Parts: sequence; C-alpha cells; structure tokens
Amino acid sequence: YQMVGVRYFETFGIPLRRGRAFTAGDTASTPPVCIVNEELARRYLRGRDPIGVRISVEAMDPAGPTPVVREIVGVSGQVKVEGPGEKENAMEVYVPIAQNRWSYASIAVQAAGNPTALVQAVKAALARVDKDQPVTRVRTMEQVAAESTAAPRFRAELTGAFAALALTLAALGVFGVLAFSVSQRLREFGIRMALGARPADVHRLVMKDGMRIVGAGIAVGLAGAVVLTRSLESLLYGVRPLDPVAFLAAPALLGVTALVACVVPAWRAAHVAPASALRQE
Repeated sequence: YQMVGVRYFETFGIPLRRGRAFTAGDTASTPPVCIVNEELARRYLRGRDPIGVRISVEAMDPAGPTPVVREIVGVSGQVKVEGPGEKENAMEVYVPIAQNRWSYASIAVQAAGNPTALVQAVKAALARVDKDQPVTRVRTMEQVAAESTAAPRFRAELTGAFAALALTLAALGVFGVLAFSVSQRLREFGIRMALGARPADVHRLVMKDGMRIVGAGIAVGLAGAVVLTRSLESLLYGVRPLDPVAFLAAPALLGVTALVACVVPAWRAAHVAPASALRQE
C-alpha cells in the first residue's frame, strides 16, 4: 500500500501499462482512486479491463485501517519491492497522498548529475515550507539498491571465502599426497632412471598420477554438487542450480590449482640421483 505524489511514477521511471497517473485534481474532496500493479491485476481481475473497476482497500488511518472503495485509474509496471532477489511478484496498490495523508513521508528527487549536490537545495526547499521539519536518512538510489542486496551479497562473499579456503586446503592436500607418494617411490624412480628413463619421463609419470587423483576427486565432487545444489537454490540469484558455467569453471580452476601443486613433487622426482635413491634402501 503506497501513498504517492503526482509525479511518483515519472520520477522513479515506473511505466504505466494502462490508464493514467495521478494528477493535482486527485484530492481529498474528489472520488477515491488508485493505481494497481500488474500482479494484482493478473491475480484478481483475471483478464478483465482494470480501468474503472472499483476495489475495497483498507486506507491507513491513525485510528486504524479504514476500508475505502477506490476506482482503478491505472496499471503500473511490476516493481521488485524486496530487491532483485525477490522470488514472488508482490501486489501493490498506489493511492494519491492527498487522499491518504500520513505522519511522515519520503521525498524522491530526480537529478541530471550528481544527486548528492542537491541535498542542501532540497533541505532549503523543505525549510521554506516548514522550517521545523527534519530531513533524515538521505540516500542515493545506488545506496538503496546496495542495501537491498546486502544480505545475499554477504552470503555470497562468505561462501566465496569458504570456497577459497577449501580450494587452498585441496591444493595443500594434493601437494602433500604427491610429496609423500614421491618420497615412497624414490627407489623406483632411481631404478627407472638407472635403466635409461629421462627426467622428463619421470616428470610425466608423477604428473599423470597426480592428475589421476585430482580427476577422481573432481568426479566425486561434481556428483556430490549435483545432489546437494538443490538445497542451495534459495541462496542463488541469477544462477541456475545446474549452471553449466559454474560446473565447468570450478573443476577447471581446481584442475589448474592441482597442476601447480604437482609441479614441485614432479620436479623432485625427475631430478633424483639414481645412486642416492638406491642407497636410501
């Protein structure tokens, strides 16, 4: 239930799909009117022409909600009331503020340039009307939009931080497993090189074994992600649960990380001295 001024829709750039906007002629002494949004018209009017339809709406009153029959004079475009992550379209009824005054109000100002440069001018204009009227919580639309996405953005940043930590632990784990595996196979590598294997051959062998471990881990991880991603669907915005980009980017990133983690153990194995490796046994 929105109590708005004459140029509300123009200022916010909300399109009118049908009918007209409010005018200066919509006053407390004229018949009560309202503008409804597309979702309300779709859900309740079911294909009827909304213009001219009368609906009973509870007006805001200090004594409590008061039913008022209003005539629909327009249908507005849909607005994301709770922010871009809103799952279900909200129904809205707009009424002229002249027909339902309240104890406080918000003023929206459209600026051609930097909006913050108009703050003092707006305060001065309000002071000329009522010098005792305070102006509080001045925000730009960019700040309003940022506040509406603060919660999901925090969840995304937190999830990203945990993902980075998991990736780091995975890289350290791959490195540790390969380093231990190479130390256990030093005699084998020494024998291979004594029989003519080149450092490049040993290097490829270690890398191949490491990537086989990583490949198995990625396969298991993808299978688990497919199963568990449905439980995260409510936290995703603009990304499908089985988004192909996400399911390709994560394994690719982990694969590159694992490849880098394999380099040091592979280099150690490729440069082991055969005689030294055989003496260790």
